[in-house]
Amino acid sequence: MKKILLVTDGIFHPPLTARKALHKTLADLDGFEFQHVRSMEKLPSELSVFSALVLYMHHKKISGSALEALDGFVSNGGGILGVHTATASFQQQLHYFEILGGRFTGHGPVESFEVEPISGSDIFPGFPVFTVKDELYIHEIQPGNTVHFTAKHEGHDIPVVWTRQYGQGRVCYMVPGHTTASMHNRTYQELLQRGLSWVCNT
Repeated sequence: MKKILLVTDGIFHPPLTARKALHKTLADLDGFEFQHVRSMEKLPSELSVFSALVLYMHHKKISGSALEALDGFVSNGGGILGVHTATASFQQQLHYFEILGGRFTGHGPVESFEVEPISGSDIFPGFPVFTVKDELYIHEIQPGNTVHFTAKHEGHDIPVVWTRQYGQGRVCYMVPGHTTASMHNRTYQELLQRGLSWVCNT
């Protein structure tokens, strides 16, 4: 049984209903058990008992000790599944984005966009094109990411799902999550489940 720590918070951004939908989606996977905290400042002292952290919150500040704990967790083989607002948190902490692989720089209106798979992905094989109505986040991207899904924005392909190695650990980030409807999209649910399984090396 793999233990997962959900670090989620928010009533409106991210929506409480979307957070509940994410938890239910991931809890449908066999072989996982979950704990929950609402802040990076509440991380347990023994993070090594967890296989992965799921980050879905929008907070402004992170302490040096919490960032150090996060770095150590992933460097030593832990996984991170980041969702939507994870990359919009802690904007002044550049090292946080070196871990996650990208820093939020802006977004357009909530609108429908197609999420298109990049052919040849060995982590997310067989996923179709699907549509969500959400915020399409734009990022400053770190080197070393592997992009698996994109969406069109002003004629450009924008990364929507990427993975990366950080130390001995695995990181996966997914853009949708501003709306509860995205979290109820069955294809996106399967994508989230696959992302968690991958960062846990299962």
